Amino acid sequence: MRIIFCLALLAALASGCGRKSTGEDAFAKGIAYYKEDKFDKAIPCFDQALASMQTNALALNFLGVCRLREGETAAGLANLQDAVRLDPNYLPAHYNLALAQLEQGQAGDAVVNLRQVAQGGSAPADVHYQLGLAYMRVSAWGQAEESFKRHLQSNPSSADTFNCLGIVAARKREFPQSKHYFEQAIAADPKFATTYLNLASLENHQLAQKKEALAHYEKYLDLLPKSPPREDVRLAMLQINQELAAAAKPSVRATELPAKPAKPPESPAPPTAEVAPAPKPAAPPPETALPKPVVLPPTPSIAAPAVSSPPPPPAPVKKVRTPVAVKVLKPGNRAKATAYYNEGVKYPPNQSAAAIAAYTKAIAADPTFAKAYYNLGIIYGNSGQIERAMENYELALIANPNYADAHCNYGLLLQQQGYIDDAITQYQIFLRLDPNSPSAYGIRRWLDQNH
Repeated sequence: MRIIFCLALLAALASGCGRKSTGEDAFAKGIAYYKEDKFDKAIPCFDQALASMQTNALALNFLGVCRLREGETAAGLANLQDAVRLDPNYLPAHYNLALAQLEQGQAGDAVVNLRQVAQGGSAPADVHYQLGLAYMRVSAWGQAEESFKRHLQSNPSSADTFNCLGIVAARKREFPQSKHYFEQAIAADPKFATTYLNLASLENHQLAQKKEALAHYEKYLDLLPKSPPREDVRLAMLQINQELAAAAKPSVRATELPAKPAKPPESPAPPTAEVAPAPKPAAPPPETALPKPVVLPPTPSIAAPAVSSPPPPPAPVKKVRTPVAVKVLKPGNRAKATAYYNEGVKYPPNQSAAAIAAYTKAIAADPTFAKAYYNLGIIYGNSGQIERAMENYELALIANPNYADAHCNYGLLLQQQGYIDDAITQYQIFLRLDPNSPSAYGIRRWLDQNH
């Protein structure tokens, strides 16, 4: 996802001029370097400005942006969080922090910041689009749909937005509406390859429109002439061609023989050879049952939502993770655990402590309650407690080894932390369990590049 920091620059340009102190001189020099994309040189200037001007949300905002651009993620996030704490009404810092949080998989926190920006008087044009993406990543499909529709009010020809609406409608199992949105995305941008792939997958797996699906798979490949055909696309097209060929075979009917005239009783008819009935046509091979998409539980998810957005690039250093020791989880009182779990789901992202307490009680009541571990993994991941997040995903998978979303989220954290081989394993299991997930495209593309 491309981060746009335009608000920061606009805020700086609107700050005015006048006689500059040493801190103001350093700040102005930092702005000049920023405009030239020389972020490494801008960082010490903003540091110097902060040393002289001390508490200054504007300088902290710029410093955070520059550090993020230089790959100093933790320091950049810390600067932006300091800017927000210093001036809770400074919307540029909220906006930049939200986009950085989306990059880091902290979608729940990003929703909180983007909502504040959207309610402000000078929100950037794409705030509702970004908010829709954040809602998608926590599986809040209704809110995502509303946000994308609001973005269309000011950007009625946004192919990306129509594509995302198609994904949301598919997740809500509104398949005809999903197709309509994908067609609108193509009308807005006829060279949008990802939408052809999404539309073909929808027609193939959900609408049983095989000919249309085949045409859209072919169009997708036409738009990517330099890329080798993806294995899943090639297999899907092969299967469709086999099904269409089987359906096109002419059926064979047995010919009815005319009735013979009756013979006089005194002259018995000579024996005649029995006519063997015409062979029945062989039944066409049964259509291979394709796995249906797993219906996600009504809980948040940080899995990458937009089909068009691959996961972030892996860390360069490969590591091997030692997961928590395999435990024997004994079932408990599921009804009591469910009550605590439902209590935890009700808490908004800014009340994570209360949600953690509720999910912990659910696990204490029933240690096999995989969804409670899963939601704890999301909360800890969004708050930067990565080790605790991964441990809870591991426990969720001990409780339910076929929990597709847990494999996906666990793989994303492994990837971000540099456990590349472990991430590949988790992604492969996820694709086997939920091959039609909207996240599958980005994950397959990342696997193609790293496996």
